Amino acid sequence: MKNKILVFDIGGSFIKFSLYFQGEFMSKGKVKTPLDSLENLLVALKQIHNQFMDDCEGIAVSMPGIVNSASGHMVHGGSLRYINDINMIEIFKEAFHKPVAIENDGKCAALGEAWRGSLQGITDGVVLVVGTGMGGGIISQGKLLKGHHLSAGEFSFIRTNNEYADNVDYLLGMQGSSFVLTKTVAKAKGLPADSITGEKVFKFIEEGDRTVQTIFQEYCRNIATQIINLQSILDPEKFVIGGGISENPLFVITIREELEKLYMDSIYNFVRADIEQSKLGNEANLLGAIYNYKQSYHLE
Repeated sequence: MKNKILVFDIGGSFIKFSLYFQGEFMSKGKVKTPLDSLENLLVALKQIHNQFMDDCEGIAVSMPGIVNSASGHMVHGGSLRYINDINMIEIFKEAFHKPVAIENDGKCAALGEAWRGSLQGITDGVVLVVGTGMGGGIISQGKLLKGHHLSAGEFSFIRTNNEYADNVDYLLGMQGSSFVLTKTVAKAKGLPADSITGEKVFKFIEEGDRTVQTIFQEYCRNIATQIINLQSILDPEKFVIGGGISENPLFVITIREELEKLYMDSIYNFVRADIEQSKLGNEANLLGAIYNYKQSYHLE
């Protein structure tokens, strides 16, 4: 029963959870994330904790927003709008009466990939997590890059236009999201937006649907363009592409193809980005949260 850690990956749609022991996840599950209040979020987390409370000695948390992992102070909670300027470690410790470690979800993905995944042995790497937004993390000189304001890796807020007024449609978090892909395909096919999933998009492509193939290529080209920008700024050895949509190899293959077209069309001698599919998939955030916990409490 010693050294068992309960890990939460709190997302904008679901809370994924598992009990971690001796390098393995002993059980996994997920519940919907309450989006209305912190109180209801704590209720959901306590219900999960009650299943394992006699079995775990600590809590590891991955969640959206800007967080000071040392102090627990959160500037905001990203998609969890009810989290603003509060200390989540103190709140979680009061709720669970156990040691707690917390880190941003994109940074957890980067930590997970560096610890057990596609960035093992890589000194400088970038993880892009493609989901309902575009998150990620940066490994620089072998360490997680947090930035002065703790917002390094917040790729969702990269602007792709030069208008003065904010327009979320021009943020990378929207242009690079799987949501905008499925929404665009649904509109082109004249179908309800909620009837199209990533799996259905790939099925259309495999069936030779030229309209969907073109939409998908343009979507991947938008991501490839930003990879070129990030390569120029950060000069990583490798990019790792994660998130649910990345589980289909065609996603990374098409990004590579669009990258090559952009390089071929340019007169400049760019350093070419090396991109790879995540080896960890949906476990990246969970493992990163565990690794952050181990670092926080100086565990092997």
